[in-house]
Amino acid sequence: MNQACLYHRANAVQRYDAEQIIQEYAEKFEWRHDGLDCLLDVGTGSGDVLMDFIYPIMPKQFSRVVGSDISRKMVQFARTCYSSEKQCSFRVLDIGTKENLPEDLVGSFDHVTSFYCLHWIQNQRQALQNIYNLLRPQGGDCLLVFLAANPTFDIYKTLSKSAKWSAYMKDVNRFISPLHHSNDPKLEFTQMLEDAGFTNLEVDLREKVYVYEGLEILKDNIKAVCPFLDRIPVSRHNEFLDDFIDIVTELDLRQSNDASGEMDKFNSPYKLIVAYAKKPAALVENLLNGLIISAESEELEKKNIK
Repeated sequence: MNQACLYHRANAVQRYDAEQIIQEYAEKFEWRHDGLDCLLDVGTGSGDVLMDFIYPIMPKQFSRVVGSDISRKMVQFARTCYSSEKQCSFRVLDIGTKENLPEDLVGSFDHVTSFYCLHWIQNQRQALQNIYNLLRPQGGDCLLVFLAANPTFDIYKTLSKSAKWSAYMKDVNRFISPLHHSNDPKLEFTQMLEDAGFTNLEVDLREKVYVYEGLEILKDNIKAVCPFLDRIPVSRHNEFLDDFIDIVTELDLRQSNDASGEMDKFNSPYKLIVAYAKKPAALVENLLNGLIISAESEELEKKNIK
């Protein structure tokens, strides 16, 4: 996941979904009347999704756009690629941290976006609370897109049980979406958003299929996102990739077009969570909390009288 240059050219599925969803939700964003919007992108990776699809929909006089990622290599790559873009910066940020968020970021943004990041965060409740706290007290909104389920997670689990690879994959569960085995990922994530304080929720679970047009294209994508290759000796990378492809074949996700296999296609069915939500203004939030407390007190009083 730290191979920024490779990810930049091998993230076709991520770009495809991001472009489509940003176009769909662009008009839903609550842009400021003065046009001085601030936006934070979480898990920005190499920066191309942010700069190619989000940056162009910002108001002309926007205040700033910040791309963030837990990987220093990704952040440095994005800084190098987009250093000339106005009012745009990149910085290291762990959105799942239980520690205090950087003071200069807390309550600073009108919008938070995140594409293909939150499935890496095991404590999604903490991540949502952090996103909530990064939005302004005056209110804001967020658009969050991530994998609820993907066959890659099952392949990781299978490989982790192999004698060849188990030593490198002892923490495999860290890299499997926490919603991968959920009976109702949409309901579960909706509840987490509500618990964090978000309102006006629009949560959608989309079942999709992406087709990789060739073996090398699939391998490049695996190399770009697989968190275990950094631990495996380079001399064994091809062996690991071959074992990965063997499991893909066993799962009946491979379509062979000729005997050589050069024209093979690979199906990747996956479930995507697309969530849009708003943080209410502090005054509204306090009023809502007051009404809830008042209702609870009234109910308790009635029970005591009985």
